[in-house]
Amino acid sequence: MSTGFFDYLAALLMTGVALWRAPAALRWGGDTQRRALCGCYAGYAAALWPKTPIVADWLAAHIPITNLDLLLEHYAGSVAIMSIIIYVAAGYGRVDGSAPRPVVLTVRLARIAPPTAAAFAIALTVAFFALVDRSHPTSDVLAASVGQPGAAAYFSIFYLWLGSSCLVCGYQWGSAARLSSSRALRVGLTVLATAMVLGSAYIVIRMIYMWGAVFFPGLRAYGAAVAHITAGLMLIMFIAFAAGCSIPTSNVAAGRWANSRLLKDVKPLYQDLVACFPDVAFEGSLRRRSAFASVPGLRKLFDWSMPIDVRLSFRIHAIADAVEQLRHYAPPDLFEHAEDYAATMEEQLPEEERPNPQAVAEAVYIRAALAAFALGTYRAAPSDPLPRKSHLSAEAEARWWRQVQEQYAAVTPAQAWGLLLTASAEA
Repeated sequence: MSTGFFDYLAALLMTGVALWRAPAALRWGGDTQRRALCGCYAGYAAALWPKTPIVADWLAAHIPITNLDLLLEHYAGSVAIMSIIIYVAAGYGRVDGSAPRPVVLTVRLARIAPPTAAAFAIALTVAFFALVDRSHPTSDVLAASVGQPGAAAYFSIFYLWLGSSCLVCGYQWGSAARLSSSRALRVGLTVLATAMVLGSAYIVIRMIYMWGAVFFPGLRAYGAAVAHITAGLMLIMFIAFAAGCSIPTSNVAAGRWANSRLLKDVKPLYQDLVACFPDVAFEGSLRRRSAFASVPGLRKLFDWSMPIDVRLSFRIHAIADAVEQLRHYAPPDLFEHAEDYAATMEEQLPEEERPNPQAVAEAVYIRAALAAFALGTYRAAPSDPLPRKSHLSAEAEARWWRQVQEQYAAVTPAQAWGLLLTASAEA
């Protein structure tokens, strides 16, 4: 596999993680940590794309500045470095004089990070145009400019800024990993600290080689090999960084995906009930402005307006409220007839194919009660409520309604009307 493949892989991975983090950062705008972490991912993603052949070729063809991709890469990298320092410092909250010295230094560095990043960007710009020999376009500036004091000075400016972030983050994450009681968090922090070690190794190797080649010309012949090795280190560092930040939240991602499936699975039952009792649909009045709103299957997963667990809670509560209102339309003994229907259906099926009889009873009860609603037979005295269930969470209740929805979809209108007529005749 070519280096270009790994360039695309790292860029796509970092971009994907940035997009994943963006909804939380935008939804909770006052959360400095979320914004900083998302800014770090976005900055590193922007730094990686100029390395890819397609972007580098496009820049070379459309913008008449030789090796501009290098400068853009370092601009984006400076933003990412600033963001990650702010992210690390934000985790400590307010710090007083009794805090450990490394924590105090980290917080102070975070306060001056934005102007420092701007100063480094200006210094990079001046060095890029004044010191770096850009007479010949190249896809690898390090190999092409090895032995040039101007290029060594330019890279040293950026590596000094990058190295400060690696030291701060590596120390903090390594210390936190030793103290963490959560296995997922401990593994994630260890991977993050390892990424910073790789970043530090990248900086040390490049700095030693570039200045060594200035004073010892014999080293210049190894420029291509050093560039290849260090580029591989950087790619591994980016992948480790993305993985380390994602591992502690993998359970959250899995839960979010599971909740999105629950939200989708109970939708038919929800829609039928809300069509009869629109007042219960508080969810419909909530703001929904998602960039993915028109993409089937992604709307619920990436809707930025509200956390998915809250939307799921709204939906199941709307279902429960609507079912409660159906009691004013259902004949008094409708649920007892629904249980008899479920028992009859159970006897007709092989044991391994039998569904939950309680779910079948509630499903056919809802179908029959909706048929009664269509007739407009309102009863001042409600029928008996459905059996209470002790669900420990909104997700557990949603899984129950999903079982009911599965059986609800299997009940035909003829079966529902037949049950309603039987219960009404005995009322």
